[in-house]
Amino acid sequence: MFKKRKSLGVAFAEEVAKVTDKNGHFQKGESPEWVDLLLPNFQPGRAQDEPKGPWRLVFFSALCLVLFFIIFLRLFHLQIVEGLTNRELADGNRVQIKIIHAPRGVIFDRNGEILAANSPAFRLFDKVDKKARFITREEAFEKEVKNDPTAADLEVDNVRTYPMGEKFAHILGFVGQISGIELREPTYKNYRLGDQTGKMGVEAEYERLLRGKDGGEIIEVDSQGKKLRTLRRESPIPGQNIYLSVDASLQDKLYREMKNALDKSGSCCGAAVAMDPNTGKVLALVSLPSFDPNVISFGENDSAISEIFSNSNSPTLNRVIAGTYPPGSTFKIVSSLAALASSKINADTTFVDNGVIYLGPYKFSNWYFNQYGRTEGLVNLSKAIQRSNDTYFYEVAKIIGERSLADWSRKLYLGAKLDIDLPGEEVGLVPDNDWKLKTYETPWYPGDTLHMAIGQGFVLTTPLQILGITSYIATDGNLYQPEILLSSDPKVLVSNLLPKDKIKLVKTGLELVPKTGGTAWPFFTFPIPTAGKTGTAEFGDPKDKTHAWYTSYAPADNPKIALTVLIEGGGEGSSIAAPIAKEVYRWYFSPDKNKLIQDVYSSATDSGRTLGE
Repeated sequence: MFKKRKSLGVAFAEEVAKVTDKNGHFQKGESPEWVDLLLPNFQPGRAQDEPKGPWRLVFFSALCLVLFFIIFLRLFHLQIVEGLTNRELADGNRVQIKIIHAPRGVIFDRNGEILAANSPAFRLFDKVDKKARFITREEAFEKEVKNDPTAADLEVDNVRTYPMGEKFAHILGFVGQISGIELREPTYKNYRLGDQTGKMGVEAEYERLLRGKDGGEIIEVDSQGKKLRTLRRESPIPGQNIYLSVDASLQDKLYREMKNALDKSGSCCGAAVAMDPNTGKVLALVSLPSFDPNVISFGENDSAISEIFSNSNSPTLNRVIAGTYPPGSTFKIVSSLAALASSKINADTTFVDNGVIYLGPYKFSNWYFNQYGRTEGLVNLSKAIQRSNDTYFYEVAKIIGERSLADWSRKLYLGAKLDIDLPGEEVGLVPDNDWKLKTYETPWYPGDTLHMAIGQGFVLTTPLQILGITSYIATDGNLYQPEILLSSDPKVLVSNLLPKDKIKLVKTGLELVPKTGGTAWPFFTFPIPTAGKTGTAEFGDPKDKTHAWYTSYAPADNPKIALTVLIEGGGEGSSIAAPIAKEVYRWYFSPDKNKLIQDVYSSATDSGRTLGE
């Protein structure tokens, strides 16, 4: 029986086959007995003749194919499927785009004085807070020198600067970073986070003109982010420069006079606006308290910015166009026009002032009787305006009624916007029976009509609206749309409402107000003829404070300027508001506007004055 031979492997057999008995290795063909014991089944030369198995070849070939296929799939995914993305990532590391922000247009006054300009700066965008902050050129260079990683995010930009600070804040407004909410609006589709946009005033109203078109450059950088070369550059297009109708020197004068008046009267707030009545071009506009727009523009002092917006006196409120107040006796201009339009009142119509009239159980008294216990006898329209006689206008109200007063108020744009080219204008309130029923669920009473006729009760107006009715009289019946932009054409809002002879009756009364016997006593010795109307308006103050009004125009025979002044809670219009107008006119009509007129102006005294509104 044969024993089963075991194989020790091809490689081992090949080595043993080389051994002979002579030198320790076997010779070919020899097979000693011990060989068979040590190497069972050994056959010299068998290893060389034994063929290799084909499965090894198939396995290695398949493995290579699989590996190459995987590599192919990976390359296909990287170069074809994600090729664009990877190319952009590669270019993003090699190529960078730098935005060069366009400077905003410069804002000038009518004489070429710079009101809003630009200061070169760099913008650094915080990717975490999604906000941009401005840094100086020196800070930017320092970051570049120190290889600060944030230097790669620097953008060339400009900081808005306002040379006259708070004096022009309510005209110019300010710029600030665009908000996420604004970015979702179609108006701001070409803006990016961190961009600056007008937030108030002219900056907001004329954003489209003032904002330029951003430029930029494409640069190649090395692995460390250092610039190698500029591949392409497109220069920014600056915004359009604009000229305003305001006079910077007049604005400065009006601002200083208003500040002084607030200090003297202890008032917190006030508003004043001047306009050329023949064109509607605004010459000056002051609202107090004010704020420094540079603080917001630079954005460096968060606490100062917070103080501006949290101040209880609302310094950002433009009281000229958005403050609404009972107009007091300035409303008697409207009452006079309504009375004449009704044809129930004419130049010869008179009423007796006994100090008090009664409407049922209710008493309505004249201011002169309340303060001095005196009456004024027979009063016609001219004298009623000159003396601001309440009794006369009470009688007028009983004759023409509430509807006529409301209709004429609306014809002169009370209760509506005059559409000045500034954002935030309010409409005020012209009350009537329907409004009162809706608001208070009570009907309109005859006493409401009497209160309305003297500018009290529910009626509310803005200082700009009072300036509008004053300008209407100054131009013999034309009301122009108030405008800040100098280049725009004048637009007539109202004309041909009344014959000029009837308007002339009101004009005559207004010309008597600043003359001896009128209520505007600070003007009694003023050398230039003016016309105006005082107003002292109650507003329900627990300490019985009143708003002080004075609205006027000058010269009376050829008006060049109309001016309305309001001091909140300031007292009487004649004592608080009229002196402001007087000093402004004194300066405005002086030969040298940098000085006050000579001695003839400073020699004015209060002798012969009569106290009043």
